[in-house]
Amino acid sequence: MARALVLGLGGLIRAPWQAGIIVGLRRAGTDLGEADVFVGTATGAIFAALLAGGGDPADAVPDMAAEDQRLRAAGVIPEGYQRILEVLSDTSVPPDERRRRLGRMALEARPHTSTDIVRLCGLRSPEWPERQLRIPVVDAATGARVVFERGGDATLDQAVRASLAAPTLDPPVEIAGNRYMDGGLYSTTNADLAVGCDRVVVIAPLLELAFVPTLERELAALGPERVEVVAPDAATGELFALTTFDPDLPNSTFEAGLRQAAEQAPALAGAWND
Repeated sequence: MARALVLGLGGLIRAPWQAGIIVGLRRAGTDLGEADVFVGTATGAIFAALLAGGGDPADAVPDMAAEDQRLRAAGVIPEGYQRILEVLSDTSVPPDERRRRLGRMALEARPHTSTDIVRLCGLRSPEWPERQLRIPVVDAATGARVVFERGGDATLDQAVRASLAAPTLDPPVEIAGNRYMDGGLYSTTNADLAVGCDRVVVIAPLLELAFVPTLERELAALGPERVEVVAPDAATGELFALTTFDPDLPNSTFEAGLRQAAEQAPALAGAWND
């Protein structure tokens, strides 16, 4: 039986919640780090890489929260994300062209982010783990999705940096002559990359966004496998909203993830361990 863990885009505000879910479930006896296949998009790529290499996502949370606080205080995150959403929400333009427009924006913009969040979070090795790790990115020139894995053109840190490279916030990452950016521009989950696994758990911090292919369509591509989706509950959603627009509010989303994991542990234990 092959099991997959899919970790979706969350941004620095929501990423600690995702880590809290993983850590909380582990404390309750369900270790998602035992997956055979990991799929990580954007901030989810950091946790996927850590878990695939035997690391603990909780170790990355303090630096993520500190970087989130820095960017919110500078007014960078709401402004940058708003520009991305405006392009992606324009349904009069085909999806590939929307992503190409963002690619041009990314290549022309002067990025705001200067902190090396990948190194801060403990991904200091260029080597890929032995277990299967799939990191989706978007080609800035074509708008197409590209998936990096062990044995491909990208080192591990290059792949993670590329999947994190949100237009206007971070520069695209050059790999083998091409430039790549945030895999979340194609899909906030990229759950279809878990194809071939019997059981799949998807942790989706941004499930509510509708400008990407729907999660239902991605899961349909997996077939009849047993799938569980973990999304923010109502209380967590309210916390996300408050944190996004209040630069002075500390990031407490990790604790929200721990709480929600404790509540959902029984249902997820059956899906993962049985």
